[in-house]
Amino acid sequence: MKSIASTLTRYMFIFCISSIIVFGGIIFYFMISNYHEANHQAEEATMGNVQTSIKAELIRILDYIDFSKRKTRSVAIDSIKLELLEAHDVASHIYRIYKDTKTKKELQQLIVEALRFQIHSSSSTYIFVLNMDGMQILSSENPKLEHTNVLQLKTPDGRAITKEIIELAKSQKEGFLEFISATPENTDKHSKRVSYIKYFAPFNWIIGIDQSYNSIKQAAQNEVIKRLAQINSNKDTYFFVGTYEGVVLQGPGKGNNILHGKNPKSAAIMQDLINIAKSGGGFLRYKVPSIDPSYDPVKKISYCMPISDWDWYIGSGENLAQIEHKLNDKKETLFEHLIIQISAVCVFFSLLVLAVFFFTEKFKRILSDNFDSFESFFRKGTDTPAKIDQSKIAFKEFNQMAVLANKMIDSRESARKDLLKSEITYREIFNSTKEAIGVLDIDKRIFIDINQAFLDFFGLSRMQAIGMSPEKISFNTPPYDNKYAGELFTKALLGEAVHFEWMVKDVQGEPFWTDNLARVATIGGKKRLLIVMRDITERKKMHEIMIQTEKMMSVGGLAAGMAHEINNPLGVILQVTQNILRRTSPDLASNIPIAKECGIDLKIMQTYMEKRGINYYLSNIQDAGTRAANIIKSMLDFSRKSNSAKTLGNIENVIENALSLAANDYDLKKQYDFKKIKIIREYSPLPNFNFTTMEISQVILNLIKNAAQALSEKTDKTEIPTITITTSIDKNSVRIEIEDNGSGIPEKYLKRIFEPFYTSKSPRAGTGLGLSVSYFIITHNHGGTISADSNPGEGTRFTITLPIFTNS
Repeated sequence: MKSIASTLTRYMFIFCISSIIVFGGIIFYFMISNYHEANHQAEEATMGNVQTSIKAELIRILDYIDFSKRKTRSVAIDSIKLELLEAHDVASHIYRIYKDTKTKKELQQLIVEALRFQIHSSSSTYIFVLNMDGMQILSSENPKLEHTNVLQLKTPDGRAITKEIIELAKSQKEGFLEFISATPENTDKHSKRVSYIKYFAPFNWIIGIDQSYNSIKQAAQNEVIKRLAQINSNKDTYFFVGTYEGVVLQGPGKGNNILHGKNPKSAAIMQDLINIAKSGGGFLRYKVPSIDPSYDPVKKISYCMPISDWDWYIGSGENLAQIEHKLNDKKETLFEHLIIQISAVCVFFSLLVLAVFFFTEKFKRILSDNFDSFESFFRKGTDTPAKIDQSKIAFKEFNQMAVLANKMIDSRESARKDLLKSEITYREIFNSTKEAIGVLDIDKRIFIDINQAFLDFFGLSRMQAIGMSPEKISFNTPPYDNKYAGELFTKALLGEAVHFEWMVKDVQGEPFWTDNLARVATIGGKKRLLIVMRDITERKKMHEIMIQTEKMMSVGGLAAGMAHEINNPLGVILQVTQNILRRTSPDLASNIPIAKECGIDLKIMQTYMEKRGINYYLSNIQDAGTRAANIIKSMLDFSRKSNSAKTLGNIENVIENALSLAANDYDLKKQYDFKKIKIIREYSPLPNFNFTTMEISQVILNLIKNAAQALSEKTDKTEIPTITITTSIDKNSVRIEIEDNGSGIPEKYLKRIFEPFYTSKSPRAGTGLGLSVSYFIITHNHGGTISADSNPGEGTRFTITLPIFTNS
């Protein structure tokens, strides 16, 4: 037989040398690849920084342009408003002076001529006068229209602008209008204009001032060019502006039309920049010919974007010569570093070859002495049940060890069968428990074993769960975030059994609550973290309901006590105020004799009280007292359970009655009008059942009013304000949904909307009791539920459920 020592030593030497060669080649390959990658990354990073810098600067300039547009427009609008008010004051002044000395026709002509020369701000601004029938009294821009009826006059986009002006004067007396108008010089060319009008009552006129947006735009453009000229002083980075026709407004070649210039290369670059701007913006690298032909062209990079409403392009550029010089220096440094690395690796591998030769020779001398140790090892055990075929043994040293290994296998096979039976028993118990159990590898922090309940909890397959980290199932919401999880993990590793609640999520991302116990256990001879989980989502929901109920009951008791204490002095205030008004009134017969006895003329005193505002103050006291009484009534309604008898009725009739009441709830002080709201009814056939009609009507009316107010607060006025009311039946309960497409409720308010006295409205807009009373009526008086869902900007939906078999 061959000697295993000589054979193994020889093969080991060959293998080590081959490994050194292969490993060295791989290292050289990656070193060179890393060098090229570093060069590429350096170039990308450098150019990326340049691009980011010039893009950021250009975006900052665009932000300034937008600001300048808004500022110029605001100043122009304020200017025409001031001029209109001045013109109106002139007309009012002339009227007051000459109304008694001149005829109406003469006075009108005098005011018209005074107004004709009133405008002096710019040539693009003109004044006009209309009467409420559409007759043009004055037009400083187009005198031909004077003394003609322009009621049917329409703008190029089809708007009856004269009618709109008259309607605005009727409803608001004054205000702004924006519209498109044909220019007097060219009726085929349109321009946007803004007007401010005000009603002149003495002659039933409308006086207005109109200005073209072109002058506003020109002012903004001049401001932008002036600003760019101030900041365009950096040698390497600069800004340029031009028109789509090729005229340079700011930057190199200012005032010239590059597209029509003598340099075709410059014209081509200019055309590329214009095309990039028209397509939405982007970068362009190009070369600009040097003034001195002996020098190379100058490399540049520019970022260009459009100003579409001005037909402009604007860009920022930078000279790349200095940047490329720095980049070349960095590449040379990387190459020097590569040479040093290659030299160091070559020296290291040379020393490694010498070391391999030395240690293989030494290993050959000591290998034979160690076989006795191997024989002792094989006597103690083996891990495989397969026996060794001695006829295939080629080395004499292993022959005796093969005999000993075969004897050991027989005893190990018997022990393995016993262990398998124990493993089956453990697995049955592990998978039969209802709690989810996970075994975590402490070092890798991944699940290495889980039971069936764990898979059912999270909707996972075993392939998905094994090897997964706990962070994958955590919902990761403060305070139950991954940082807190790390603290619990450290605490459990110290040997302490950690009991805690946690919000987790299933495979669909839906959250639920678990009660957890984590402790370290020794499994298979290794320390593992054992986690046992129990679903407590329903328990958490019940706990929140109990807290809300206790809060409502405690605040209700407080509200009742306060209301009873306030009611008596409030009644005195209202009664005394009413008596003051009655006993100072000249219309009450019993007041007259006493007034004569005291030498007082009640009518004169009443006139004095009116002029000094005393009656107004007393009326305000009554209004405030009445409002306070209503608030107290709401507090009392909230604090006590209604004793009103429940009767058999149809919920659809109650909803329609509430809608009828809401339709009449219009006031100029309010910001909503039910006549402008679209009501969608989606009723399902419902059975009659017992409920308190007045209380349910109060709840529905309150929700409808809230929806109307939310619709009035929505900034997007293009969408039709809509309230959708849906009814349906679900097992033994009736479901009512009231949904609007208004401004919605932010999440931070949504959690607290049913709390007493909590409101996000202004002090005079609400008391914070409407939804609280509604909650009390539905939950306490009818045994139902009420909830709200909302997305800011999309609307809100309130859902009411009422049990069908409510006791009367």
